Amino acid sequence: MSDIETELKALRRDVERMKSKDKIVQQLTRYGRGQEWLDVTLMNEVFFEDAFVDFGFFTGIWRDYRPILMELERNSETTFHLCAAPQIEFEGDDKAYVECYGIAGGRNKEDTEVFGGRYFHTFERRDGVWKSARCVYVLDWHTKQHDDGPAGGSHPEIKMVTDRSPDNPLFRRMGYGVT
Repeated sequence: MSDIETELKALRRDVERMKSKDKIVQQLTRYGRGQEWLDVTLMNEVFFEDAFVDFGFFTGIWRDYRPILMELERNSETTFHLCAAPQIEFEGDDKAYVECYGIAGGRNKEDTEVFGGRYFHTFERRDGVWKSARCVYVLDWHTKQHDDGPAGGSHPEIKMVTDRSPDNPLFRRMGYGVT
């Protein structure tokens, strides 16, 4: 193999690895959006049906956790989920270990809670699609604030999302086949 062929092969592998990293980061973003918009279809694009999940209060399979998660999210007036600073390490071409920070919060009738922790995912590429095959969440900190004022606090002039569903006109489909 010539030097050019060797270099071209290495470049192709690097480009494929960058594309895979981008797909995984997009999945981490979809994870938060799916919860905030209560979009089960979007959440199903993030996890394989048989994915193992461990969130402390639930350990089992994604398909069994999904209705519990959606019910928890539905019980909040507002929520926020952010997966940040992902570290992605590949094992071969079709498996990746991902650790990222997670900030999540929500507001019920009188309380606002914020959670800080880390997600440990194992992503796999099956039939060309990257999804989480395993997810363990570890809580680092938690805070709860009582506030019996209106949602939005001291900024009532800023619009709030009140219809947290894919039917909301602000919602835009950004699923796996779209981005």
